Amino acid sequence: MPTFIKIGPLEKNLCGITSRGYIISRKGNTVFIHYGSINCFLRKFYWAGRYLPTPVTKKFRRKELAVKYYNDRLNAVEKEEYIRLPPGKKILKFKELKYLIMKEIDY
Repeated sequence: MPTFIKIGPLEKNLCGITSRGYIISRKGNTVFIHYGSINCFLRKFYWAGRYLPTPVTKKFRRKELAVKYYNDRLNAVEKEEYIRLPPGKKILKFKELKYLIMKEIDY
């Protein structure tokens, strides 16, 4: 399941910086996409909101079409200057952030 992040300048944003996460996976003839804003804390990435990531499910009639769409999305995401995270790294859920903070301050 490839996981991508993008952190960099974006003039449209008020602060001038963007941080986005993007996950894409495929099972059979269905492609699952999750995306949204991310934050970084203690060298770990986590989704920035309680209701993130935004899920998108694309169903196809044939497996070949799903594979083609999946490969096209991977290429498109890499062209948009997203960086692929190394295997084993993932974007954590918002509720896991509370655990990280409590562990860090020995609460």
